[in-house]
Amino acid sequence: MTHDDIAKASQKLDIELPALKKAANDSEQTIEDYKSRFNEILGQQFLADHEKNTDVILLGSIARRESSSASDCDYYILQNGAPPEITRKLIKTAENIRKEFSIEEPGGQGVFGKIVIAANLYESIGLEIDSNANMTRRILLLTESEPVTNGKTHEEVTNHILHRYCSDFLPPNHKKDHPVRVPRYLLNDLVRYWRTMAVDFGTKRWNTSRDQTNVRLAKLMVTRKILFAGPLATLLLVPKKVQKNEDLHRYLIKSLKPSPLAQLASTVNLLCDTSKDALKDLLINYDEFIKILSSEGERKILQSHGKGKGQQSETWDKCKKIGETIQKSLEIIFYDDELLKQNFRRYSVF
Repeated sequence: MTHDDIAKASQKLDIELPALKKAANDSEQTIEDYKSRFNEILGQQFLADHEKNTDVILLGSIARRESSSASDCDYYILQNGAPPEITRKLIKTAENIRKEFSIEEPGGQGVFGKIVIAANLYESIGLEIDSNANMTRRILLLTESEPVTNGKTHEEVTNHILHRYCSDFLPPNHKKDHPVRVPRYLLNDLVRYWRTMAVDFGTKRWNTSRDQTNVRLAKLMVTRKILFAGPLATLLLVPKKVQKNEDLHRYLIKSLKPSPLAQLASTVNLLCDTSKDALKDLLINYDEFIKILSSEGERKILQSHGKGKGQQSETWDKCKKIGETIQKSLEIIFYDDELLKQNFRRYSVF
């Protein structure tokens, strides 16, 4: 089933999103299968014994409930003080389950399929020590992650990350009951992540001899852009949704948990009519893009070398039009709607 916010928005806008609904159901099944297999292989007692010091985290399209049979299995082992033999056992188990389910291996950039030290995600924010991989793992933990073990380490580390981002709004810097503002620290890191994705796309295109420019660019124009836009809306809405500094952390925990698309869809009742139409176009086109990625034939065409002619060109043109529509929709929602435009102008660039 699709996320509640997406389902409510589709009902409000009187649209159907069949590809997203199917992808959500398939993703839920994959997540449940992972949880079940971890319990079967390792046992509930093993997982309970280590629930406070490690978790296996799924990310990417599976965690967003947007996966297809061709999706990668992006995951990492969140290490929070577990003995090394435990995390080693978990990563071997996760990889064996991935192969058992015949899911594509994690992306080849070395970000996923690894053991990740939890403290690095909240202690190493910014400066040289905060590598692209560390930033990516942190932002995705906040915006598109799903634990398939007990989830207590995932919850604790998420709390630590957000507490670090919110610290400027709490004593001794500010009073707990002071009126809240947009959390610049977190917003700037989100913007940095989006810009890094865009720059890395150019570098990957330059460095590789295997041309997958079409599918990578299509994802950058659609799913990656929404990955940025959803949490951006959540952060820009802080002054409208939260009254006091002491409530900021709780709001972020709740509001960043849904998928990025769901976060954007949750604004439907707050938008003006023009923006509602834009959101409607965005959701319909996003659903069409998920349909393309879920089609083995069209995905292979999109992944093939160069833009070419015939079917290849037709599929690319569809993706390009989807990307252009989503871009226009986001511009209306963020640039023109009174709900977001003032905070967008004030916080998102300068």
